[in-house]
Amino acid sequence: MKPTLTRADNLFDFFHARVEDAKNEASLDISDDTALYLASLLTDRARVDRPIDDSETLAELHARAAHAPPGRQASTYRELGDRSLYLLGFFREHLDRRRRVIGPGYYEEMGSAAYLKVDFVLKRWFSDAFGPVFRELAQGFRECVDLLDRVRTRDADETGLLAAYDAWLVDGDPGSAATLYAGGLLLPNDPTDEC
Repeated sequence: MKPTLTRADNLFDFFHARVEDAKNEASLDISDDTALYLASLLTDRARVDRPIDDSETLAELHARAAHAPPGRQASTYRELGDRSLYLLGFFREHLDRRRRVIGPGYYEEMGSAAYLKVDFVLKRWFSDAFGPVFRELAQGFRECVDLLDRVRTRDADETGLLAAYDAWLVDGDPGSAATLYAGGLLLPNDPTDEC
């Protein structure tokens, strides 16, 4: 069966529809606000013009957040939670395959705890600005990882883009790059240049 193209007016609409589909498939009981947050997270991470600063480890982010004023603390813990959730939801196999000392369980614990901290800081200092969103993300972290994995795998088996991306990351394979370009993905410079 050939993959079908889906048209969305913008990237957020595309991801919101995918999150809603995955939420219904998994029978995940999260609020509409949390589903919107997850769609926004995916939209933000998919932007090619987004500055990526992953130079700090999760532990370094946690240490920086712990000693920051409330506004900075909430945003830093939020980044820690978002990074953990996104990596587990979209790149879990990569974390498992590398047999790293720090595995998926570490990311899950750090992400869940970070979202609880965001919830606490926002309720304490900012009048519960996000309602139940961060508490739901913390308490249902594993389910949200599963939801993002469902979003990721929806078309991945048919297109092979993730396999092509993995191959391109390893050695900058031009054939993999061509597959990615044909799939509508823009790539940064040669991955070996950034090491």
